[in-house]
Amino acid sequence: MVMKWTADKDLDAFRKYFEDQWLLSLPFWYEGSANLSPSTNNGLESLNGKIKQMYTLRNKLSLSSFLQTAERMLYDWSLASANTPFAIQIEFTNDLATRAYQWLQKLDRTKVLHLGAASYVVPSSEPKMGTSLWVQYYHSMSWNSYGEFIDWLNSARLVDFSSLTPSLFSSCKYGLKEYSCVHSLGLIMMWDYRKVPQALGIRRGKGRPKKVKLALTKD
Repeated sequence: MVMKWTADKDLDAFRKYFEDQWLLSLPFWYEGSANLSPSTNNGLESLNGKIKQMYTLRNKLSLSSFLQTAERMLYDWSLASANTPFAIQIEFTNDLATRAYQWLQKLDRTKVLHLGAASYVVPSSEPKMGTSLWVQYYHSMSWNSYGEFIDWLNSARLVDFSSLTPSLFSSCKYGLKEYSCVHSLGLIMMWDYRKVPQALGIRRGKGRPKKVKLALTKD
């Protein structure tokens, strides 16, 4: 894309700015550049919101009131940390397990390709190309246009199982943000590393259930 801008005199100045600012000075500005690391300050903002909502009530406090409030906050947080320990790994929710099971039922397993080591490629919900062609582009990176690159990017998902416990890497937007998604969990179910709950995908038939017959009957 940068080479394309270079050929256009009207875009050359913008190309220089973009290249200096976003490729050389700040190369890790995009989501997913630092996998498994925080990319936003959402956690900090959430904590600030709780302080304003539960303790300061969005009012300016005098120094004496602030010290008392800070002491109460630390006391409450200390008790909370003892009762609810800090999570050291991601737990798969039942809702995610349900969606992963449903995704697995629709998956053409012949299109799941082993890319290497612990990496696999699975088709997306609306692929523009097969996973075999996707892997060829992955190695060659020979896209002819940005639109072709977007079609390639949205046609499959790259899943890495270097660790079989969460967090797991997946190139889909949910995997990059939540560190777990239907693709990674669905493959784990497919390989029987995680059992599918019996209730998933099972619906009771219509009508009232049949009455159970007596164990002993007299003719």
